[in-house]
Amino acid sequence: MSVLLETVAKTLNALPDETVLDLVPPVPILDDSTSADGKEVLATLDVNPQDPEGGYNYLSVPAGNGNFRGLHVQAGDIVRYFIDYDEESFEHGGGVEVDYVELPVRRLDTNNSQNALILDVSLSGPVPEPHRIEIWRFSDRRMNEIRLRLTRYIRQRRPAIAWEPTPDETALVQLTDRVNQWFRNLKADQVDWQPSDLIDTLPQNIRDAESIAPLVTPKALREGLFDLADVRSLQEAIWLRDIGNWAKKDAYEKVDIALALFDWTIRNIQLDESDQPGFVHQPWQALMYGHGSAEMRAWVFAGLCLEQQLDVAMLSVNEEGKDPKWWLPALVVDGELYLFDTRLGLPILDAEAEQVATLSEVIADPSLLRNLDLADEYLYPYTKEDLSHITASVVATPLQLSRRAAALQNALQGEDFVVLSSPPRGLPEALKKLENIAEVKLWAYPYEERLAEESMKRPQRELAAQQVLAFSQRPRLWKARVLHFQGTKPIPVSQQDDPLAQPRLGHREALQQYQNGDIRTPDAVLDQFDASKQMIYRAIKYSASYWLGLLSYDEGKFEVAEDWFRRRTLEAHSNGFWTPGANYNLARTLEQLGRNEEAIEILEADQSPQRFGNLLRARRITATEKPDKSPAD
Repeated sequence: MSVLLETVAKTLNALPDETVLDLVPPVPILDDSTSADGKEVLATLDVNPQDPEGGYNYLSVPAGNGNFRGLHVQAGDIVRYFIDYDEESFEHGGGVEVDYVELPVRRLDTNNSQNALILDVSLSGPVPEPHRIEIWRFSDRRMNEIRLRLTRYIRQRRPAIAWEPTPDETALVQLTDRVNQWFRNLKADQVDWQPSDLIDTLPQNIRDAESIAPLVTPKALREGLFDLADVRSLQEAIWLRDIGNWAKKDAYEKVDIALALFDWTIRNIQLDESDQPGFVHQPWQALMYGHGSAEMRAWVFAGLCLEQQLDVAMLSVNEEGKDPKWWLPALVVDGELYLFDTRLGLPILDAEAEQVATLSEVIADPSLLRNLDLADEYLYPYTKEDLSHITASVVATPLQLSRRAAALQNALQGEDFVVLSSPPRGLPEALKKLENIAEVKLWAYPYEERLAEESMKRPQRELAAQQVLAFSQRPRLWKARVLHFQGTKPIPVSQQDDPLAQPRLGHREALQQYQNGDIRTPDAVLDQFDASKQMIYRAIKYSASYWLGLLSYDEGKFEVAEDWFRRRTLEAHSNGFWTPGANYNLARTLEQLGRNEEAIEILEADQSPQRFGNLLRARRITATEKPDKSPAD
C-alpha cells in the first residue's frame, strides 16, 4: 500500500479523531496544495550551518518547493514533521513516516527563507532522509469564519453543495487532496471498472440538469476527480459500514441482517413528511441529524445493506405509460424480493405474520396488503392492481458509478475495506430476470435530492444552517455522533502484535462526549446566557438526551434508555422536535422490558407521520401477546 493510500485509509478509519474540539483550532498554512509545485514538501533535519552548536533544529527542503516566505510562515507556527520521534529511531538514522511530531517555528533562515527555517526546539538527532512536513497556524477567527460562511450560504446559496463547515472539515479537505494525488498516479489498467448504461434510464430532465449533466458524462465517470462532496460520501460510507457491523449483532442469514439494519434505520431516523420541504438531502445528513423522509430512510437502509454486501432494489408501481409511484425498498435474495416499508417503519409480513413477505407472495396473495388496513381510519395505499407493473430501481450516485470510486474500493483491503461502488456487479441483470419486474432503472431520487439541495429556499437554508451551527458551536456533539456510529472495534489484525495497541471503544467514548458539561450544560448555567444562545444550547442538550437514549438502547441498557426517553426528553420537552422519535423509541424500549400494555398505549396515541405504522405495530404486539424480541414481530 502506497504512503498516500495508507494516509487516506488511516484518516477514513479514524475520522472521530479528526474532530476539532477547540474553537481556536490550527489551520494549514503549508501542505501539498500550497507548496511551490503542488507536491508534498519533504524536509531533512540537521544542525544550523550558521550555529553548529545550536542543536538539531535546522529544517530544510532539498527539493526547493517549501514556499515558506511566500506563505508568510512566522514564529509560533507549528511544523508537523511526519516522523516517529523516539530516541531509538534517531540513533538508527531517523524516523519512520507513520506519524508526526509538532515543532514550533522560531524564524525563517536568513540565507534561504523559502526553503529553510529554524525550529524553536532541538531534536536529539538528525533526520538525513527527507520526510513529509506540513505547517499549521492557530487562528482565533474560526467561529467568525463559520458565521460568515453560514451567512453567505443563507443569503447567496454559495456554495450550494458541500457548504457545511463541520468540525472535521479540515481533515476532509486534506483527504480530498490526498486521494486525488493517489488517483492521478493510477494507470487505466490498474482499475477493474466498466461504465454503466443505467445513466440512460434517468429521466431526461434530470440527465440534462445543469449540475447533473457534467457529473454523468462518460469522461467525468472515467476521469473525474474527487471533490469535497465526494469525500463527504466517503465519510458516509464509513459511517454506514461501521453502523452495520455492530447493529446487525449476531445475525447471520441475509434476511435477518437486513431486519436488524432496517430496525436501526427506523429507530434512528425520525420520519418526516415526504411532501414537505426539508433540509436533509443526503444520507450522511439523515444519519447526523436523525431526520428523513420515507425515501431517505430507504436510501440509508440500502446503504447499510450495501456495506454488508446485501442487494437492495427500490420498487415502484404504476400503470404502464404513467409515471412510477415509489413504493418501498426490497432485499434481493435468491431471486426473491423481501419487502420493507419505510413509511410504516415495518416489514410487510407473510400469511403467518412470522416472516418478511416477498413480492412473489404478495402478488400471489394480495390479502397480505389488506392485512395492513386499519378499518376505516387507514387503508394501505397499494392494491393488487398496482402490482401489475413494477419497476425495480438500483441505487447509485454519480460517485458510486465512477471509476474513481471503484479504484479506491479495490485498493482498500482487509479492515480498511469499504464498499464505494454501486450497483453491485450483476444486480441489474438479476433483476431483469425476475418475472414480476417489468423494468429496471437507476433510482432517480438521489439525483432529485441533489437538485433539491441546490435549490433550497431561504427558510430551508436557515434551518440547515442552524443544524450546522449547533455542531460548530459545540463540536463535541459532532464527535459524540461519529463515535456512536463507529461503535466498538477490536484491535486490527495488523496491530495485534503491538502491545500498546488499543481497541476502539466508540460507544463508551460517545457516552462520555454526550454527557460532557459542554453538551449537557446545567440549566442554572444556561439561564445566564442571552436568549439566542440559550435556544441553541438547550436544543443541543435536548438532542444529546435523545441520542443518549438511542445509544443506551443500542447497548441493551433498556432501563437507562427508558429514563432518557421518558424523563430527559419527553417530560423535559413535551412537544419538542424529538417527540415523535422519543415516543416511538420509548414504546420499543418498553417492549424490550416486557411492558407491552404501556408500549401499546404510547403507539396508539401517536400523531406523528408514522402514526399508521405505529398503530399496526400496536396491533401486532396485541396479536403476539409476548415481548418483542424481533424487529419483524
